[in-house]
Amino acid sequence: MVTALVTVAALLVLSVVAVVVGHRGLGKSGPSSAGVGNAFGGFDVFDPARARMKEDLDSKETEGEAFPAPDDDDRPVRVDLQAGRIHIKKTPPAP
Repeated sequence: MVTALVTVAALLVLSVVAVVVGHRGLGKSGPSSAGVGNAFGGFDVFDPARARMKEDLDSKETEGEAFPAPDDDDRPVRVDLQAGRIHIKKTPPAP
């Protein structure tokens, strides 16, 4: 029982010391505080906007071209409901 109590007290003291030292390190602008930011800056998990941008750029590689919209003259079959006629465009013979 005494061993568990001493262990809990030691962990509590170490936790408080770690929080105080960490808070002081983040408050100061020096070489010790800059290392933490640079250590986590290389992962895409910590910069979701950059990860989304990279995914968008990667998806552009597989993107195909859109076909142009056909004009009225390009349609092979036109139906005139008012006159009751169907106009079928002749295709040129294959060479």
